[in-house]
Amino acid sequence: THNVPGIVGMAKAFELAAARMSDDALRETGLRDRLWQGLDKSIEAIYLNGDMARRLPNNIHVRLDGIEGEAMILMLDMEGICVSSGSACTTGSLDPSHVLLAMGIPAEQAHGSLRFTLGRGTTEEDIDHLIEVFPPIVTRLREMSPIWCANCVCKQRN
Repeated sequence: THNVPGIVGMAKAFELAAARMSDDALRETGLRDRLWQGLDKSIEAIYLNGDMARRLPNNIHVRLDGIEGEAMILMLDMEGICVSSGSACTTGSLDPSHVLLAMGIPAEQAHGSLRFTLGRGTTEEDIDHLIEVFPPIVTRLREMSPIWCANCVCKQRN
């Protein structure tokens, strides 16, 4: 027997989602851009993975020198912020993302990547909170890092 109420409900959900898709994409693009601008302004040696214009409106993927992604995930989680390391293709794996490697990102840098995914419930306040709490986390982790050298002449911004 077919689940008629479930089928009808899913059809209505698709209809509602399609009607909101353009507005949601526009709003999420603004939040994504706000997040990137705030992080780029406040964190040294942070890089955008991929092209800013040719990406999903609700996704920002960055890498940071001198820090492992898992350490950032744990500290952001303690602030109530959920992120992922690597790419969606390798969630839960400790191996560097084959997608990031194919983009020419070295394995050690791919390990320092984070993926921020925004949604319908994401607010400007959420973005501002992240921009406020993330830079001190990065500073703290880099102070503990055996591979971070803040004063190295070799460090140049892309």
